[in-house]
Amino acid sequence: MAEPAELTPDYYLDNFRSLVEFVVSRYGQLLSAQERWFYQTFRRLQPDSQRLYVRLLSRKGVPSSSGALFRQRKLAYSEIGDLDAAVEELIEAGLLLRNPVLPLRELLPLFTKNELLAHSLEPLTKSLKRPAVEQALCKQDASTIQCRLTSEPLLAAQAAEHFDTFKLLFFGNLNQDLTDYVLRDLGLFRYEHYPLEREQLPFQTRAQVEQHLRYYQCLQEAEAALAADTEAITTIAGELPQGIDGDGTLQRRLDRLRLTLARQLERLNALEEAEQLYRQCRRPPARERRARIAVSRGDIQGGLALCAEILTAPYNEAEATFAEAFAHRTAKKTESARAWPAPKKHKPVTETVMLAPSEERVEMLAASHLAAPSTGDQCHYVENTLFNGVLGLAIWDILFAPIPGAFFNPFQIAPSDFRTADFYPQRCAAFEQRLAELENGDLDKWVWRHFREKRGIANPLVFWEALPETLLEQALERIPTEHWLAIFRRLLGDIAHHRSGLPDLILFPASAGYELVEVKGPGDRLQQNQQRWLAFFAKHQIPHRVLHVEWQP
Repeated sequence: MAEPAELTPDYYLDNFRSLVEFVVSRYGQLLSAQERWFYQTFRRLQPDSQRLYVRLLSRKGVPSSSGALFRQRKLAYSEIGDLDAAVEELIEAGLLLRNPVLPLRELLPLFTKNELLAHSLEPLTKSLKRPAVEQALCKQDASTIQCRLTSEPLLAAQAAEHFDTFKLLFFGNLNQDLTDYVLRDLGLFRYEHYPLEREQLPFQTRAQVEQHLRYYQCLQEAEAALAADTEAITTIAGELPQGIDGDGTLQRRLDRLRLTLARQLERLNALEEAEQLYRQCRRPPARERRARIAVSRGDIQGGLALCAEILTAPYNEAEATFAEAFAHRTAKKTESARAWPAPKKHKPVTETVMLAPSEERVEMLAASHLAAPSTGDQCHYVENTLFNGVLGLAIWDILFAPIPGAFFNPFQIAPSDFRTADFYPQRCAAFEQRLAELENGDLDKWVWRHFREKRGIANPLVFWEALPETLLEQALERIPTEHWLAIFRRLLGDIAHHRSGLPDLILFPASAGYELVEVKGPGDRLQQNQQRWLAFFAKHQIPHRVLHVEWQP
């Protein structure tokens, strides 16, 4: 990787401009009149004023009903030549507000405890905790305290909500910021190039934008509701947007928030309200929670019916595993017991070895134990990097194909639906064609083509440092094509859950073949996703074992 570049002092301004210009060029028709005013007003500002405004937008500030608050005399930026002039221009433009009229309690967080003590109208002991100091000041003459506090200029950033819309349209969420630009500018990340034409972008209507913004408002309000009571939670749930047909991203976010709200309702024993909210969710563990609620309320048959529904069309493997186990336990004491036999559990080949205690990771100790330089046996620590990495190389072009709605901006290491159930169906034809090509002997061709063409570019499946050429060569030579394809199909079927839990080591005996080895240190046990992978290996005759390590006395 190249040496990190040195950023210019106002790199953030260039990045901000790039972001808003990107949004205006592609989503101009979706912007409101206020958002267009925001854009035009910012463009007319002098460079120093632009720098200061972007700085303030990037800082947290003290939240208030008039916007994020700052103390002007605390602002100092070496790249801004005349800060006072920049403040005046921003006030005139309507992007800053000086000394807004606010309740005293909203001003107090701007000042240190010692400053608050100094402004008190009555002597207060320094041993008081800050909350007690603020409470004491609020009981004094508020107007006099406010006059003292506002003897220096206080500034409230305006129009930040309009920038939220720009961020949403650019990033697809309100959690990211301009850091992605910085990583690119520093040379820390290189991103794949993919088309970002207007018709392929995720946001197509203003109603869609409004619903996403409403979701984030509800998400912010949900924190307080979750700490309150049943009524507060159901109120937030009722205010959630309904969703937009074809907008899988919004639907997934709504499901995730509903699941969180419903789970808290369960904890509050509001089971009926929780069950109703789970019914609105399409993703796990909604049906699992409904089955548990039914059984807890004495509706055994209702719980078993939900398990049967899951097994008929499971959302994923984990949901099916739950249904089998839960139904068996639930039906044990009913007349339906025979219809729900105990799930079969795979018992992998297991070996226990005694090794000398060391500060080195147990997996590395096991790898050294299994490797035999005298015979030529080689063992590599690969865990989740080898099979994911080879898959990422084999399907690179499909992963970054211009599927409508997959890419919001030029700085994504994966399409937006990568970890969702939509990932495979959206590209089903292309994946099936590629898998057929691999089955016909083209695995090496695609892997090495992308390995050489894309070296160093970010890919969610490829951890470059863990894929040296020597390991790739050995793995492609030793692992049969049918094994690669079986593992690829399982990964693609549920990439969010299946790309973890793969064995720690791969052993290449000097003679031929390979073996996957899951290492467990003293007191460690197999996790559920690891157990599912081992059962899968047994089904497809993929060589594997579990190696338990115990410490020598």
